[in-house]
Amino acid sequence: MKPMLNEVPDFATLLTRLRTERNLSQGQLAKAARLSRTYVYHLEHQLRQAPSPRAARAIARALELHGEERRQFAQAFADLTGQLLEDEVDETAFLDLRRLSGLLVENTIFPAHSLDRQWRLCAWNKASLELFEASDESLAQHDHHLIRLVYDPAYRKRFMPWEELARRLTADFKFATKGLTFLPEYRDLMRVLKRMPDFRRLSETSEAYSVPAPSFVFHMKHSRLGNLALRTAISIFSGSTDFSIIVYLPGNQQTLDTFRQCGWQQTDDV
Repeated sequence: MKPMLNEVPDFATLLTRLRTERNLSQGQLAKAARLSRTYVYHLEHQLRQAPSPRAARAIARALELHGEERRQFAQAFADLTGQLLEDEVDETAFLDLRRLSGLLVENTIFPAHSLDRQWRLCAWNKASLELFEASDESLAQHDHHLIRLVYDPAYRKRFMPWEELARRLTADFKFATKGLTFLPEYRDLMRVLKRMPDFRRLSETSEAYSVPAPSFVFHMKHSRLGNLALRTAISIFSGSTDFSIIVYLPGNQQTLDTFRQCGWQQTDDV
């Protein structure tokens, strides 16, 4: 008897099919979901009784399941475990987070921008564009990618010292994207980066072994405002690492005065 059109395969069969359709090995899926390869192997061979909801959501995110595929995955999970798989970040929520991060950036008085999970710049406010002397055209030349902008041979001259900042950002970028190396767009990005001066050298010696600190200080030279000391404030959305927001605060009194003159700092006036 042929299966009914809307019949959902068992969890192990569905997981194996979804993984192979994306040309992923068990190890690649495990890395993307931040699980062990053994865990994925046991799920596909029904050697593990049931995945946890957290692990199932991580797998769904790694496989980028949306629409009917996500519905089937959630149904197979429910059939296996008797639990509902709450959609932590479905396609609609993903778009909402992008919109929300953009609104937060736009309404921040300090210079700020948002990044997606591959560190592509999604939104800049006016203050940030002025601070970094960037434009939509200059950002587009680097596919709106932060690392590509930092390694640009001409643009990098404004950071003091550049290599210290580049090493720090490269380590943080590698930590943030270590589960995304199987994605074609990630591989395309790495091919571009490896053609940029010094990236290969710094990448090989910039390993991130722990969660990056949410704040650090760096210095840059602005063509009009002079030397600036900037301190980052980094935040992410609870339950999702798809988007982060970086706000730039004054790192010393001189920069604080400059921010006030530019209107990028709240005053003490009531």
